Amino acid sequence: MPESEQDIYARIGQALADCVDEPWREIRLYVDVIDNSIGLTGEYVQQGGASAHLDVRQLDHSVTKAIRQIHETSHPPGNASWTRAVLVLKPDGRFQMTFDEGAPRLE
Repeated sequence: MPESEQDIYARIGQALADCVDEPWREIRLYVDVIDNSIGLTGEYVQQGGASAHLDVRQLDHSVTKAIRQIHETSHPPGNASWTRAVLVLKPDGRFQMTFDEGAPRLE
């Protein structure tokens, strides 16, 4: 049976939470889709409010696969698809994914 959209988002959220070994207030994952490649960068907000680098190398291949599934199913065939997205995860499990052609990046 195919995985539900809710299950896909839950898998991504859990993988993101597992990457941070300290208390956090928000995790942000930045997604770039170029041709068939998916690029990931990220950061998280520590309890004190400072931003820290999220080591996306800790994410296993299932996260990229899940993002690819979202990318493939989030637009009708023949229409232009998003090339950037920002995923935001809160400690209580709230999860938001914003699709954009020019998603903001924090460098």
